[in-house]
Amino acid sequence: MLELYHWEPNTFFLKPLIALAEKGVPYSSRYFDATRFEQFGAGFPSSVESRLHLEREGPVLVHDGFIVASSFFMLEYIAEAFPGPSLLPAQPYDRYRAHASGQRMALLVGSAVSTLGCARYLAPELRARPAQTTRAQIAAIEPLERRAAWSAVLEADERQVTAARAQLAAPLQRLESALAGSAWLAGPDYSIADIDAFAMLTPLPDLAPELLNSSAAPNIMGFLQRIRARPAVRDALALSRTGKPGQAFVPGAEPSRWG
Repeated sequence: MLELYHWEPNTFFLKPLIALAEKGVPYSSRYFDATRFEQFGAGFPSSVESRLHLEREGPVLVHDGFIVASSFFMLEYIAEAFPGPSLLPAQPYDRYRAHASGQRMALLVGSAVSTLGCARYLAPELRARPAQTTRAQIAAIEPLERRAAWSAVLEADERQVTAARAQLAAPLQRLESALAGSAWLAGPDYSIADIDAFAMLTPLPDLAPELLNSSAAPNIMGFLQRIRARPAVRDALALSRTGKPGQAFVPGAEPSRWG
């Protein structure tokens, strides 16, 4: 039995939805609202790894009782465990490039995108709720790192937003240069590296339009358009229940431990 616990198709939650759609693998969708802290409920699948993983709030893949918690590892697992189109680079060096791309996206891009998205969309939503109830829900979160991340959303200020935008400049420039010579990030074919990058980059024209637009980064914008046109990607994005997946953010990844 294959189950995917996921929220809106954005950032980390979007990656396995795309990969499963590309593979054509049947699975049971277990949708939850991460901003309502449903991932901390008693019935939510949990393991030591899933409680401590760096992306914090999900998604979680459960295959025959086995839990996979990190979205890039999830992409690798889906690519190798199920029949269908290959999503892994064929050559060893290109597989290394895929891993390196995933690490850079998590360390340099993922944390900044989460900061910008939480400041723009999650923080106002949390502040609009009854303060005492929200703070009590956050105070109950374990482990401490996840609790601190949710608390930090409530205290977000413009300095953090400015720092996140500055953090993005170098990795986006590197990506723009890499895509000048190749349509894909890890060899001649579309792969998990491209799914991983698309999921993290696609909110940025909204969150940081001064950094990611057709003038400043035409190669990245073309890359996003190529992937968005894929039937599997359209199917994954259509799984949104709010109609606003680009506004769905939770804290993570945690850069302090990615280093």
